[in-house]
Amino acid sequence: MSRRIRPRLACFTVLLVLPGAARAVDEPLRIETYVEIVLRSNPAARAGRALEESGEAERQSARLLPDPGFGVTVGRGRPADAATGWGAESGLVLSQTLPWFPARSASVEAADRGAEARRAEAMRARWDLSSDARVTFYRLQATRALVDVSRAAEEDARSLLALVTRRTEAGEAREVDRIKARVEWLRQQRDLKAAERDAAAAEAVLRTLAVEPLPRPLLVQGDLPEPGVAAQVTDEALSQAIERSPDLVRARAEAARSRSLLSFARRSRVPDLGLSLFWNKEIDKDLYGLSFGVTVPLWSAKRGEIALATAASSLAEAEARSTEVRFLTELQSRRRDLDVAAGQAATLMTDLGPAAAEALRIARLLFEEGETSLLDLLDAQRTAREARREEIRARFELAVALSELQRLLGPDIPTGR
Repeated sequence: MSRRIRPRLACFTVLLVLPGAARAVDEPLRIETYVEIVLRSNPAARAGRALEESGEAERQSARLLPDPGFGVTVGRGRPADAATGWGAESGLVLSQTLPWFPARSASVEAADRGAEARRAEAMRARWDLSSDARVTFYRLQATRALVDVSRAAEEDARSLLALVTRRTEAGEAREVDRIKARVEWLRQQRDLKAAERDAAAAEAVLRTLAVEPLPRPLLVQGDLPEPGVAAQVTDEALSQAIERSPDLVRARAEAARSRSLLSFARRSRVPDLGLSLFWNKEIDKDLYGLSFGVTVPLWSAKRGEIALATAASSLAEAEARSTEVRFLTELQSRRRDLDVAAGQAATLMTDLGPAAAEALRIARLLFEEGETSLLDLLDAQRTAREARREEIRARFELAVALSELQRLLGPDIPTGR
């Protein structure tokens, strides 16, 4: 291929690739995609994976036998009767400790329960990170929705100022009404700038939590949860959550591990067997032999270790029960918060919001017809805007309550997207 053709082919390839890249950049970010990004890139997720790996390493190491011992001796010696002169002597010894099988099985069981506890701790880290990511995403959606409300309010105030100005110039309105309309417009400009700062701060937090770079400008897809999501969290989902909660799994695994360690301490009163195979080459003879050795449980007999293991097992059992009580209490509290937030959002969406919007429509129509005052119209505008802002805040509180419930139940319960 000639050198002239290669640059043309390269340019043609770039032209083919760029539209696809642009579409990938312009594709709106969904909440589930964002959660996947956070779980992939955030250091807390890598820490959870490290916990799982350490638990697996502990489980495997508990199944390994102790390393054998190997010794070599080299020296010089002569018989006690001095019949011969000095000569070289050497020796070899190979030793191996054979653990008592019941104690070894208890040690392996303790390692398995420890690995299970670490896996549960890693799952807790992932669930917490997933819930934090959802709340961060919902906060960005809420702040951007508030920006839209403030922008619409600023546009309404600007158009109202233009209308009052025309009426004032035509002698149909007082100068004080034009001043009031201008003050209202300036107030809405101030609120819009504050809302834009809040949205920029929420986007900055979202980018920081994601770690890896996100497109600029950032487009998001989806809306805040609606009140109907509360009905999707059934009693069956709550009952299933008790068994799979990482906190309960970890507490129960720690309790089982403590029981296994207690069993290991008791079974360790039977000593491990030490086995040695040796060979000694002396001046006048060669020695071969096999020796056995055990530790005699006479003075200590593992009494201190057994007492400590007994106390630790009792403490772990009590902690597991306390964890279950705390979990059930928090679960009921989170469910109550979800129901309350859903009720408030439903009231604002179905009653207050539509009523305020209708009052504003009527007030604007009457003002344009000259049948009401500017103050009545401004009051109706403020009422409608506050109702809309309260609705957004209520839906954000609903999203937070749902995310906190997902922190307990797991990310696979309804998300409201």
